[in-house]
Amino acid sequence: MTNDNEPDPVLMSLARLPSVSPRAERDARTRMRCHAVLARHEALARRPARAPLARAADLALTAVLCGYAMIALLEAVRLMQ
Repeated sequence: MTNDNEPDPVLMSLARLPSVSPRAERDARTRMRCHAVLARHEALARRPARAPLARAADLALTAVLCGYAMIALLEAVRLMQ
Protein backbone atom coordinates (compact mmCIF):
# COMPACT_ATOMS: atom_id res chain seq x y z
CA MET A 1 0.00 0.00 0.00
CA THR A 2 1.31 3.42 -0.84
CA ASN A 3 0.81 6.71 0.94
CA ASP A 4 0.96 8.96 -2.12
CA ASN A 5 -2.13 10.54 -3.63
CA GLU A 6 -1.88 8.87 -7.03
CA PRO A 7 -4.72 6.48 -7.81
CA ASP A 8 -3.78 2.85 -8.05
CA PRO A 9 -4.19 1.60 -11.67
CA VAL A 10 -5.21 -1.86 -10.53
CA LEU A 11 -7.97 -0.51 -8.32
CA MET A 12 -9.12 1.79 -11.11
CA SER A 13 -9.34 -1.10 -13.57
CA LEU A 14 -11.21 -3.18 -11.00
CA ALA A 15 -13.70 -0.36 -10.53
CA ARG A 16 -14.45 -0.37 -14.28
CA LEU A 17 -15.42 -4.07 -14.32
CA PRO A 18 -19.12 -4.77 -14.88
CA SER A 19 -21.12 -5.93 -11.90
CA VAL A 20 -22.01 -9.58 -11.69
CA SER A 21 -25.66 -10.49 -11.94
CA PRO A 22 -27.34 -13.85 -12.61
CA ARG A 23 -28.62 -14.46 -16.11
CA ALA A 24 -31.79 -16.40 -16.78
CA GLU A 25 -30.32 -18.47 -19.64
CA ARG A 26 -27.36 -19.57 -17.52
CA ASP A 27 -29.66 -20.48 -14.65
CA ALA A 28 -31.81 -22.49 -17.06
CA ARG A 29 -28.77 -24.37 -18.43
CA THR A 30 -27.54 -25.16 -14.93
CA ARG A 31 -30.98 -26.34 -13.87
CA MET A 32 -31.25 -28.49 -17.02
CA ARG A 33 -27.86 -30.13 -16.36
CA CYS A 34 -28.80 -30.82 -12.74
CA HIS A 35 -32.09 -32.39 -13.77
CA ALA A 36 -30.27 -34.53 -16.35
CA VAL A 37 -27.83 -35.81 -13.74
CA LEU A 38 -30.65 -36.54 -11.31
CA ALA A 39 -32.59 -38.38 -14.01
CA ARG A 40 -29.51 -40.44 -14.90
CA HIS A 41 -29.01 -41.39 -11.25
CA GLU A 42 -32.66 -42.31 -10.91
CA ALA A 43 -32.52 -44.47 -14.05
CA LEU A 44 -29.45 -46.28 -12.69
CA ALA A 45 -31.22 -46.88 -9.39
CA ARG A 46 -34.26 -48.33 -11.16
CA ARG A 47 -32.15 -50.62 -13.35
CA PRO A 48 -32.62 -54.26 -12.35
CA ALA A 49 -29.78 -55.97 -10.58
CA ARG A 50 -27.39 -58.15 -12.55
CA ALA A 51 -28.54 -61.67 -13.29
CA PRO A 52 -27.46 -64.35 -10.81
CA LEU A 53 -25.66 -66.17 -13.64
CA ALA A 54 -23.52 -63.10 -14.33
CA ARG A 55 -22.67 -62.82 -10.63
CA ALA A 56 -21.73 -66.51 -10.53
CA ALA A 57 -19.51 -66.07 -13.60
CA ASP A 58 -17.77 -63.09 -12.00
CA LEU A 59 -17.23 -65.07 -8.80
CA ALA A 60 -15.83 -68.06 -10.71
CA LEU A 61 -13.47 -65.88 -12.73
CA THR A 62 -12.26 -64.17 -9.57
CA ALA A 63 -11.65 -67.54 -7.90
CA VAL A 64 -9.68 -68.82 -10.90
CA LEU A 65 -7.54 -65.68 -11.03
CA CYS A 66 -6.84 -65.81 -7.28
CA GLY A 67 -5.91 -69.49 -7.58
CA TYR A 68 -3.56 -68.73 -10.45
CA ALA A 69 -1.94 -65.91 -8.50
CA MET A 70 -1.48 -68.21 -5.48
CA ILE A 71 0.13 -70.91 -7.60
CA ALA A 72 2.44 -68.36 -9.24
CA LEU A 73 3.43 -67.03 -5.81
CA LEU A 74 4.12 -70.50 -4.47
CA GLU A 75 6.24 -71.33 -7.52
CA ALA A 76 8.20 -68.10 -7.09
CA VAL A 77 8.88 -68.94 -3.45
CA ARG A 78 9.86 -72.51 -4.38
CA LEU A 79 12.30 -71.28 -7.04
CA MET A 80 13.93 -68.81 -4.65
CA GLN A 81 14.88 -71.57 -2.20
